[in-house]
Amino acid sequence: MCSLAQPCLRRAQHTPNFFFQDATLLLIASGKLEMNSSTREISITDSASLLLVEPGTWANLHKTPAGPEKRFRSVFLTFSPELLERFHRERQSADQQSLESVRHTPLDGELKSSLQQLCASVSSAAISDERLRYRLLDLLSALAERGVGYGRHQAPGTAGRVRLLLSEAPAHPWTARETGRALAMSEATLRRRLAQEQVRFDELLIDVRMHHGLMLLQSTDWTISRIAEASGYLSRARFAERFQKRFGYLPSAVR
Repeated sequence: MCSLAQPCLRRAQHTPNFFFQDATLLLIASGKLEMNSSTREISITDSASLLLVEPGTWANLHKTPAGPEKRFRSVFLTFSPELLERFHRERQSADQQSLESVRHTPLDGELKSSLQQLCASVSSAAISDERLRYRLLDLLSALAERGVGYGRHQAPGTAGRVRLLLSEAPAHPWTARETGRALAMSEATLRRRLAQEQVRFDELLIDVRMHHGLMLLQSTDWTISRIAEASGYLSRARFAERFQKRFGYLPSAVR
């Protein structure tokens, strides 16, 4: 239904071409975020507003630590396509057209309370899936009432379907043949369709793993070796090489 991460950085960080796979809600708790997407540039320096990012958005991110603790801290909450579709279906929402890929709204008291309760629910094993779903839908309703809801889910292309599948298990030793079988097509068909979208399977797999590794570096205290393994690499050196090629700096520079 959702995923929650709370990145904490002590160093300024530039992330080129970060991919927001799912609908994402961002709260900057400390520090400064600058986001440059294809449609607009946004700079947020406090926790007085929420940032909404449509699924499938690419953006360059600049995160700068600040404040008394000299940290960059944020709440990174994503909503699954299935949850968004249920939300629109139950509200009988009309298709929303020409939504900007990145938008923001003031964080008023009601929104803040709903978000805090939701974050606590995601982290609690005592909360049932039904109650968590209710709180997610409640937050989406509060956003929609303020005119900043997400658009209806659009069926992804082949690259999007592959990315979604790979992201469910980044550490798995995926091959194009196995991936094609999971998507009910031959390896040749998979590669042909990806080529039509100007994407290669190997590059897509690496990108999914690097995004996963980046989020773990930002939001956990795991060792780099453990993060490398969770991202599909038995060799820390190989993971670091791939990571530096993708983002321009070594994993150790994130912390």
